[in-house]
Amino acid sequence: MILAALPPIISASRFVSMDPERLAEISLTLTRDALRLPTWDEPFFNRRRAAGDLVEFILLFNAINFCYWGDPKWVWVGNGEGGSFGVLAALSQALDDGLPLLDAAYLAQITAAQLGVILAGRPGAPLPLLDERAAILAAVGVTLLREFGGRFAHVLAAAGGDALGLVELLTTRFPSFDDHAWRNGQRVVFHKRAQLAAAMIYAAHRGQGLGDLRRIDQLTVFADYKLPQTLRALGILRYAPALAAVVDSQRLIPANSQEEIEIRAHTIWAAELLRQALQPRFPDINALHLDYWLWTASKQLPPTAPPHHRTLSVFY
Repeated sequence: MILAALPPIISASRFVSMDPERLAEISLTLTRDALRLPTWDEPFFNRRRAAGDLVEFILLFNAINFCYWGDPKWVWVGNGEGGSFGVLAALSQALDDGLPLLDAAYLAQITAAQLGVILAGRPGAPLPLLDERAAILAAVGVTLLREFGGRFAHVLAAAGGDALGLVELLTTRFPSFDDHAWRNGQRVVFHKRAQLAAAMIYAAHRGQGLGDLRRIDQLTVFADYKLPQTLRALGILRYAPALAAVVDSQRLIPANSQEEIEIRAHTIWAAELLRQALQPRFPDINALHLDYWLWTASKQLPPTAPPHHRTLSVFY
C-alpha cells in the first residue's frame, strides 16, 4: 500500500529528484556485511529482555519515538545520550526505578510534567514536543485499557504473528501511529513508527518467538529525517535549489507540505530501487537491511555533509 501510492508523487515532483546512475553505482559498492540487521544488544534492551518486557518496551518507545533535533540538541541527563538512544535509556531507567510505564492505567493519566522528569534534559535543551508526547502516551493508555486488556503485549498477540497486521493495528487503533499525508486529494501513508516497531520486535528477537513475524519483508524503510540526509549525501537524492537553500540553512519545512511529502516519498522509493538493484546478488535483502545501513551511515557523515531537513512532526 505504501509503495503503490508513490509513483505519482515521484513522477510529478518539483523539489526532489533521483539520480538513477548514482543509485546503480552505490548499489555495486554494497557488501553483504554492510547490509545487516541491528541486534539491539544495547544495555537498555538487554535489561528489558531480563525483565521479560522487551516487546512492551519497544511499543512504548515507538509511541514517542520522534523529533529529537533542536538547538541545542536534547540529551538525557542520566547518561548524556541524545536522540532515540537517550529516550530508550531514560524509559528503561524509569522502569527499573519502579515507574509503571507499562501499566495502561498509569499511562492514561500521565502528564507532561511527569514525562518531563523521566526525559529530563540538560538546562536549556528540553526534548521537543514534550506536551505532544505526553498526550500520545495518555491516549495510548486509554486505548490499551479499552481494547487490549491494558497490555501492549496484547496488541502484538492480536496481530497473530504478522508484521503488516501489527502495523495495521497500530495505525488504526492508535491515531498517533497513523502517519499519513494528503496530496491532490489522495491519502499517502508512510507509517514510519508503526513499521519500525514491527521491525524492532523482529530484530530484537532474531526473528524467533515473539519476533517470528510473517511479511516482515513487505515493510518499507522508515521515512525519517536521517535517511534522506544520507541519500542526498551519497548523491542519490537531489534537491532543487529552493529546497536545498531551506534545508541547508536549517529552516523549518512545514509538515504535510509538498516539499516534505516529496522528501519522504523519494526516500522510500530510492530504497526500494536499491533493494531491486541488490536482489540479484543478495536475494534475501529487504527494506530493513537498507534502513539500518542508511541510518548507520547517517551517524558517520562528516560535519561538511548537508544537514537533514527540519519538520516539526509527531510522526518521525
